[in-house]
Amino acid sequence: MTIELFLQIVQTLAVVVGGLFAVDQLRQMRLQREIQTGAELLRSMQSPLTASTALMVVELPDNLSTAELKAATGDKFADVLYLCAVFESMGPLIARGHLSIDYYADFYRGATVLCWKKLQRYTEEQRANGFSNLFEWFQWLAERLEARTPSIDASAQVQFADWKSPADYQRLRFRSND
Repeated sequence: MTIELFLQIVQTLAVVVGGLFAVDQLRQMRLQREIQTGAELLRSMQSPLTASTALMVVELPDNLSTAELKAATGDKFADVLYLCAVFESMGPLIARGHLSIDYYADFYRGATVLCWKKLQRYTEEQRANGFSNLFEWFQWLAERLEARTPSIDASAQVQFADWKSPADYQRLRFRSND
């Protein structure tokens, strides 16, 4: 083996190792971005205003008209619109891949779907009155989340009872209901 051939092999190995390192770094950066986005999402979604408004909306009767919704929420109606805007802002983040729908669903699937069901009639009435794309991303997100009903109908403390480490998460999340 000549020295030139040896140097070419070393150079090729260095390029391959560098490429593998770059791919791993990109994977790590994506994971870090998802974690940071999730933490920011938690901060914005778990504010006292968001939490109290979501609780209020979930407790409303189904299928309220615009007038009934305004009467039921009184001076908190603006807070309801704020909550809709928060859900609306999550849709494009998920659609563009900036936030994993699985990550979002783990935290807010139920609240998003329930709030949409409570506010759907209001939104449809407003769209009929000229606001044709009002809360379109909120609807999109709720529909995607509703379609992603967990494969096991159990609460987290039951579904993840066998959890030992983060490596168990995917296995337990998608196991069938035995």
